[in-house]
Amino acid sequence: MRAPTILICDDEPSLRELMRVSLSADYSFAEAAGAAEAIELLDAVHPDLVLLDVMMPGGSGLTVLEHLRSNPELRDTPVVVISAFTADRDHLAAHDAGANSFLKKPFDPEELESLVEQLLAARH
Repeated sequence: MRAPTILICDDEPSLRELMRVSLSADYSFAEAAGAAEAIELLDAVHPDLVLLDVMMPGGSGLTVLEHLRSNPELRDTPVVVISAFTADRDHLAAHDAGANSFLKKPFDPEELESLVEQLLAARH
């Protein structure tokens, strides 16, 4: 059985590394530092789950999310938006764009791991 692939989209290399380290070695990872790269990787990799920052070079993470939700092959992919923006309107915007969940930065690594496990388990 192949390891689930998680696409990590964040412009901060240290945060991408923290997300990788927070999750078990049972996953494979693809990483994007900007919106355009994230969209390319979505289409190329077809990840099992996406961890998505909102503010990235080249566009909003919400644009990436809208792209994902408009693609029939990807639309059911779980997405966790991880953002420093924590206002209710930011949660609402992420939810309206199709996010499954929202974590605020700085995030609790154990909470991230638990959330990823729950979302992947719900897919199968």
